Amino acid sequence: MKIDKDSVDNPMVYEIMYFSPIEVGDERNINAMYFQTEIYNRTWPTTMVDRMAAQIENLKHCELGIVSFDDAFKHKHRDTVIFHCKMALAYLDARQARIAMKLCEVALPATRSSEPRIQTDPDADFDTMRVVVLSVMACAARRVKFYQKAVDALDEAKTILLAGAEENKSHPLMTAITLLSLSAVLGDIDHDEHALRWGLEALAMLYNLFSTMDLPEQVQAYYLALACHNAALLNVKLGRWPDASELVNEGIEFTKVIGESDDGLRRQLIAIGAQAKHVPEGFLVEAVNALNGWGEERGVWNLSFWDHTIDELKEEIHVLEHTMTLKHIVIEHIDDDRRIDTALEDEYLNRFVLAAVNCVSLETITISGIDFDPRNVWRRIPKRGFLETSWYASAMNFSNVRDDAKRPDYGQYQQLLKNLSSFAKKLIITLVTLGNETAGVDLSENDIDMCSVTALVCALRFPERPARTCPVKALILRNNALDPRSATELARVWHPLEGEVLPFHMLPDLDEDALCSDDDERVKYTLVDADPGVTSLDVSQNPKIGCKGFEVLADGVARYRKFKELKAESIGLKVDGCMHIEVLCKTRLEVLSLSENNIGSDGAQMICKAASKCKRLRVLQLDQCGIQAKGAAKALADLVRHHEALKEISLAKNNLADEGTIEFCNGASESHSLEMVNLASNNITDDSAAEAIGDMMRNCETLTKMILSGNHLEGTAPPQIGSAIEHSHILTMHLEDMGFNADSIDDFLDHGAAETQDLQVMVLNNNPVGDEGLTIIAECLSIGLTDLGISRCSLTSESHATLLNLVSLSPNLRSLDLSYNELGPHGCSDMVAWMTQNDTDSFSLRTLELAGCGLGDEGFVKLMPVLGSLHYLGLRENGIKDAGMEIVMNSPTMVKLQVLDLGGNLIGEGGVHALTERFQQEHKRSLWNPKQLTSMIDTVILSNNKIAPSLAASTETFLKIHNPLMTVIW
Repeated sequence: MKIDKDSVDNPMVYEIMYFSPIEVGDERNINAMYFQTEIYNRTWPTTMVDRMAAQIENLKHCELGIVSFDDAFKHKHRDTVIFHCKMALAYLDARQARIAMKLCEVALPATRSSEPRIQTDPDADFDTMRVVVLSVMACAARRVKFYQKAVDALDEAKTILLAGAEENKSHPLMTAITLLSLSAVLGDIDHDEHALRWGLEALAMLYNLFSTMDLPEQVQAYYLALACHNAALLNVKLGRWPDASELVNEGIEFTKVIGESDDGLRRQLIAIGAQAKHVPEGFLVEAVNALNGWGEERGVWNLSFWDHTIDELKEEIHVLEHTMTLKHIVIEHIDDDRRIDTALEDEYLNRFVLAAVNCVSLETITISGIDFDPRNVWRRIPKRGFLETSWYASAMNFSNVRDDAKRPDYGQYQQLLKNLSSFAKKLIITLVTLGNETAGVDLSENDIDMCSVTALVCALRFPERPARTCPVKALILRNNALDPRSATELARVWHPLEGEVLPFHMLPDLDEDALCSDDDERVKYTLVDADPGVTSLDVSQNPKIGCKGFEVLADGVARYRKFKELKAESIGLKVDGCMHIEVLCKTRLEVLSLSENNIGSDGAQMICKAASKCKRLRVLQLDQCGIQAKGAAKALADLVRHHEALKEISLAKNNLADEGTIEFCNGASESHSLEMVNLASNNITDDSAAEAIGDMMRNCETLTKMILSGNHLEGTAPPQIGSAIEHSHILTMHLEDMGFNADSIDDFLDHGAAETQDLQVMVLNNNPVGDEGLTIIAECLSIGLTDLGISRCSLTSESHATLLNLVSLSPNLRSLDLSYNELGPHGCSDMVAWMTQNDTDSFSLRTLELAGCGLGDEGFVKLMPVLGSLHYLGLRENGIKDAGMEIVMNSPTMVKLQVLDLGGNLIGEGGVHALTERFQQEHKRSLWNPKQLTSMIDTVILSNNKIAPSLAASTETFLKIHNPLMTVIW
């Protein structure tokens, strides 16, 4: 390192620094060049040595009193010795260490006097001269590996300086540099403990000295970095890794001040740090660059090529906790052949994610090609195309779209991790768990197995999390690779931490005496407030869980009083597993879904018994569970009869049949809480069962929703139910696929339903009622109806007048599903004409589904007048081509749709061009005059059309720039 001579005012300090690694001014370089000339290069400097010998003789004459020991002699003597040392140093710089060492030996007699008055004369300064000679001689001896000679020389110099320090005669900078040199040489001969003592002493002296001494900041940093390097190296040799790591970090901080003139100190510190931290040297180089914003890719740290061992994770955490420049971390696929303790890895992954989420400067984390915003992990960061990153881009608009992204209720990560390595899965799971800001996380369909579950559990149980994040309340793990072993691990989410006492709300039920007792075991339970957090779990569609896995999961959640919702559909549960459901009564269970498990009637009885003890249970779902009337019907009836909180029960796709339905409905009739009953596809056919359903609808005053789809009623059964609608509080009825035709629907609705104003939702899909049946429906259910589904009901274009009546006479009708009926181009013409002639406040219809109705281009064009009043228009599979698209888009008609579904049509490049051109112009107008009313479609669905992937990609990029508010689904 080299500095200007003007920056050092003190001559003594200049002299000390001259014989140190720092080059002050040009004198040392000039001397080095002079003594490398032909006269002196690799030649013994006889003249200079003779001069020194003469000076020694003069010193002896002074001792004998022959020559006066005055100020002139003192200055000349000192200058001669110091110059001789500078000459020796010049030979040392020229790699002629042996000559340098011999020159120092020649000068040694000049630094000692046998006459006490001369030796102790303060102006003569013999001690300083001797220390300088000994220091240069030690450097030369070390260079030729005469380590003992070097140690002896520096030990003598140390003794002189420490003795002088007590009398304030020796300069502390010289003392510190000498101790540092001694420490280094002792390290060379493996006297590491002794060396470390003097190395740390030198470091401490430098810290104290620089707090008061006025030296350039770069000089101070250089000396301190040098001392840190020396002490770190010795700690590495002694196996004291934490101390060495701390010293390396400290030294690297000092090299920031030094800059590029660090003489390779930073690289040497990194090499030592790599040993101390047990990481590859290349990795540590990248870590230091990432920490400080150095290197070619400033602000980006690509970790894809490293193994992410525990030691590497520790360093990554250190960087994230201290950097102010790192903006982007990249981690691609990692080899799954990892030989690391899983629990330890999960722990450090948590700390890594915590550091990343808390990192002030970090903007993006890329894991296996997926970009995450560390402050909003629920948000996917779109990858910008070329146009967006070029001068042509309208970057402001794109940024606005990102900033306005609405936070979902649940973090949506379905299928996101499916094809990733185990390590990448674990890392993303940890990230979305600890960085969660939503009510829960949905990790469905990701092939999550035991390896991933351990990371999930560790993250859920991790006691630290950023202040802005939320604990995960709902955990959705549908359709993964869970088995009994992974279920056992998952159950640990609700276990108390090792060595931790249970909080009050996790206690098993005990009587009041136990709660109030002074028993030590009981009292200690209330001392902590640890909270597992997860109150809702969905492990459906994991058929390998089985009875054993369900038992351990039930035991796990039963430890947590606040647990509310368990969904375990299609998990391979059988009768034996149902015996364990009763433990859930210790929780505040509100939702229990065990559909698609072959539990049979015996299992249903066990579930009903357990559910009766869950006093807060609101929803019970037992669809497709093989439940028969015998045994189960009575248990179900008793449950709904006596349970005071149960609001919804779903028993679809079982076989209660008529007998079981009668039994169940008799119990439900006496319920004071039931709001929804689902008896779809239960083989209900005869009048007696229909009568029981009708009585239930009349007598259960809280019942508002009834699902009977898939039951083909016979004879006079339909009127038994229809007549009950008028005298019930039913708001929603699902009657899909019940075999209704025009006559039976007439029978069903002619018994008083027309008088009710309460029924709001009627779903009659897949019933061949035909045009005549639609006429009956329109006449009977027009007053209070808000949603009507008549998909696949054999309607034709002859229903055009009926549809007009339906819409015009149903002031509250918001949604109409006419899909997959042969309406043709003219089937909706009368309805559209009426809607066009009337103000939008005159009707409520906002959602119109016309998929598969054979509209073609002509029918699409005829719908143009209502594109400004609807919110959703579904036109899938209608044979719409470019021509129809171009006519609609080129018309001046106002378009105000939230969703336009054109999937499954014949639209190609022409239609896409018409769409983009129309709404590019509309977007420009809205920017020029925000108050001007312009057309807009929030989302256009164009999947399964004649659109090439290249066209879709280019159009997507075009829209991001010219109409960023429109979303197109290709």
